[in-house]
Amino acid sequence: MKNTVLLIDGEEKTGELLVQALKSEGIEVTWASDGKSALAKVEKGGFDLIILELKLPEISGDEVLEGIRRIDPYVEVIVYTSEQNPSVMKKLINLGVDGYIDKGGDLWETVKEVKARLEPFSEEERERVLESAPEGMFQEAI
Repeated sequence: MKNTVLLIDGEEKTGELLVQALKSEGIEVTWASDGKSALAKVEKGGFDLIILELKLPEISGDEVLEGIRRIDPYVEVIVYTSEQNPSVMKKLINLGVDGYIDKGGDLWETVKEVKARLEPFSEEERERVLESAPEGMFQEAI
């Protein structure tokens, strides 16, 4: 099963580079360059992760996040920005943002972070969960 990511970024060059980098790692990416089209895509559903830039045309990123949370309160959202405004960051935390990636950082570090978020357990974590579960809890149905 492919992981599906929605990238919301109004900067064409940045968006193109990140889409290419994620696709090269086997991640299915849909790109929205503004908040309205992003919310329309979220309405259709099917995303495992949303990467959200805060500086967008027409609708700000925090307003987009409010819309995302109304549509799908459970989808994981990572803010991808160089924004450091404390009041905006507090609002994002209150809206349930799941993470923050510095947009000024290394592109491949960003890809690595996204991949880590899409892989819920490492093999070691998976084994630990299975070992600590009550006997028979994860047996396959016959």
